[in-house]
Amino acid sequence: MMFRDWLESSWRTAGFPIDTTQLIHGKLEDWMAALDRLPNVQPSRTHFGDTLQVGTSENLTTDEREILDDVIDSLKPWRKGPLNLFGREIDAEWRSDFKWNRLGSHIQWQEKRVLDVGSGNGYFGFRAVDAGASSVLGVDGYLLYVLQAALVNWFVQSSNVVVPLRFNRDSIRDEFDIVLSMGVIYHQRDADSHLEELFRRCRRGGQVILESIVADEDFVPENRYAGMRNVYLIPSICTLETKLRTIGFSDPILIDVTKTTIKEQRKTQLMPFQSLTDALDPADTSLTIEGLPAPKRAILIAHRAD
Repeated sequence: MMFRDWLESSWRTAGFPIDTTQLIHGKLEDWMAALDRLPNVQPSRTHFGDTLQVGTSENLTTDEREILDDVIDSLKPWRKGPLNLFGREIDAEWRSDFKWNRLGSHIQWQEKRVLDVGSGNGYFGFRAVDAGASSVLGVDGYLLYVLQAALVNWFVQSSNVVVPLRFNRDSIRDEFDIVLSMGVIYHQRDADSHLEELFRRCRRGGQVILESIVADEDFVPENRYAGMRNVYLIPSICTLETKLRTIGFSDPILIDVTKTTIKEQRKTQLMPFQSLTDALDPADTSLTIEGLPAPKRAILIAHRAD
């Protein structure tokens, strides 16, 4: 089976009959042509630890190795990682294992159905499956990241499936035991509407995990924040807690606040564009280049009452 046929089949199985010919992106055909060349190889080992490890270099022939390298290079930038596919290290912009290790032990993942909103290439979903989740549905509107997740799943066939959808009232109808929103809310023009949709998708007795850049006091960037245009509100922790309660979640618990450092977010060979170093004031790294408080991130967990 060709990659594109398998990909559409995996989306249908997850309940989303999406045809790749309906998707619009200037590079789509180039990406699909590269992915259709992938070898159908069974990895000798798979380990979803801090690094998502799939196979070893001995599993591929020289020709297969060249094809895989070409595909990985064609799908950059890689934002979430780290990953290692058949001995090829994918050093992504984010050390997403840092964030997972601040979060993972606070949640009982066993046999849970998980929704990962703004999932990117599915890193957190793969970790959730490894921790015992029965299934993960990732949703992301950026096709490149969806294809990165599919590249991993082509080899491992896991129950973490990422589909090319924007998260809204019409895109997802099911309810889930755990709903993840990691680094998404500050990109929303209407944060309250985003939380309302998270509430609707969380079953009674379920949990939402909300991660956001935060500040001591709310502020709205006038133009950019840390070089990013699409940041509409940097909330305080108190504001996030209040919003969660107002929407209907109960008992929000703050489990972590961590300043983002260049060990966690940085340029790499596979993400050579602007990153955190470029976003901070070189004379005072407690500030962004716009003179605003530098990023620190909070993780909150809240429940939907039975």
